[in-house]
Amino acid sequence: MDLFEFEGKERLREAGIPTPGSAMVYEAGGAAPLPYPFVLKAQALVGGRGKAGGIKVCGDDAEFARNASAILGMDIKGHTVHGLMAEEMAKPEHELYLSVSLNGEGGKPLLIASPMGGMDIEQVARERPDKLLTLTVDPFTGIHAYQYKMLAELLPMAEAEDLIATVDKVYAAMKALNATLIEINPLGVVNGKLVALDAKVALDDDAARLNEGLIAKIKAGREKLRGYSEPERENNTITFVPLCGDVGLISDGAGTGMLALDLVGDAGGTVASFCELGGITTADTMYRAMEKTRAPGNTGQSQLIVLSGGFNRMDDMANGITRYMREHAVTVPVFTRMCGTMEEEGFAIMKAHGLQYHTDLMETVRLCVAAARAPSGDAFGEGR
Repeated sequence: MDLFEFEGKERLREAGIPTPGSAMVYEAGGAAPLPYPFVLKAQALVGGRGKAGGIKVCGDDAEFARNASAILGMDIKGHTVHGLMAEEMAKPEHELYLSVSLNGEGGKPLLIASPMGGMDIEQVARERPDKLLTLTVDPFTGIHAYQYKMLAELLPMAEAEDLIATVDKVYAAMKALNATLIEINPLGVVNGKLVALDAKVALDDDAARLNEGLIAKIKAGREKLRGYSEPERENNTITFVPLCGDVGLISDGAGTGMLALDLVGDAGGTVASFCELGGITTADTMYRAMEKTRAPGNTGQSQLIVLSGGFNRMDDMANGITRYMREHAVTVPVFTRMCGTMEEEGFAIMKAHGLQYHTDLMETVRLCVAAARAPSGDAFGEGR
């Protein structure tokens, strides 16, 4: 779950990390929320707000009214702005970069710091790698003394005690929030002290049960963002792995998929991509699996779909397959093995659309591999 800047800064303040004073603005035409001058920032879950015109300085009532009207409702890379954060002006002597994420080796926390804050960190890595420090943190022992020393040497413009305290608070907040990312860019040195001038925070979706109270609080606050709706998330997972082979493979279970992968190899074929559907699978999930597997570069010379209906219904799977085939020009033969819950209904749907279906796994694999190696089959044809 990605947080808006105002939500992320609230989490930082709760962790004891200083931020500029701020107030939220949800509609144009009201009184100024802060003494002038202040910065008006679009609240959108996307970068590039400044370049898009979503960050403006307001020096008087006229500027505030004009900027609020212009930014509210603005579209920034597909994200509509439903709220603004008015924030006190800060004049940092230096702008630093600091983040902690869970992208480290072996799933360990990764701490990244740079004296070149305010820039895209990927750009710093490309152009000035000497100005970038990446440290892997041991989750059992925490940040070591030698790592603090390396940070202090890279960022001498910050007081050592203040720097260590800030890093400790960011790391502690990450653990307390079950976050996958806390990024402060820039982390400003203002009057000699570190202040978070921006905040990007992402919570771990897999830890939602542990964060129930926090998530409820965040969602309650978002009700003030008029017109904003939470993005829909899939209830089912799709695991997709591109490979180098000639048979695209979709299965509705990891065990079935691994068996099919082995059978493809035994039949003399190789898998072009492996796509596994997790959980209770719907027709829409099957459709999206077809999109992933048939995308350019992942095609293969034939398509193998292996389905075993337990909780999942074969009529739903058939509806997803047939809809995709109707809407796309599929030029390779598609071989579908279906068995289990509602299989007869699934067979009827496939047959009504002129699509092949099979019940014997080994026979289906043999036919699919043969078609991939000497493609002369047809994705459409008589049922069975």
